[in-house]
Amino acid sequence: MNDHRTRLTAAGLDRARSIDDARRIVANLRERPIDVVDGPLGEGISGMWLSMPDGEKIIVNSEATLSERHRHHIIAHELVHILDACDDPDAPAPGPQRRNRYEDPVEHRAESIASELMMSIEATGGVAHRLAGMERYR
Repeated sequence: MNDHRTRLTAAGLDRARSIDDARRIVANLRERPIDVVDGPLGEGISGMWLSMPDGEKIIVNSEATLSERHRHHIIAHELVHILDACDDPDAPAPGPQRRNRYEDPVEHRAESIASELMMSIEATGGVAHRLAGMERYR
């Protein structure tokens, strides 16, 4: 996990207070816009990253019933793949993968770092943090 925290900190993602903050940070690092859209992806695919000529697209499966938290986690997972591409701009985006486990080390790593990112966002930008901040103004 320490490696994951180091990766997030090095990218500046430890400062993200929301998934939109994280998207903007990665877009600045990638030096390309990142749009998040909903679209039909079929059964077994929750999300996908496409590198397009005009920028990056993260597609979240509109056919799946997802909580907001799960949707944000999918976006975080795809942001990790884009972040990895910042290190190697010529690396192709991974293709769609149908999976219910993360046996592929690249996918397992992306999922672990996405989980760490979401925990960081929830700890620093979540409701509990905002409520605690409001206590200072009483």
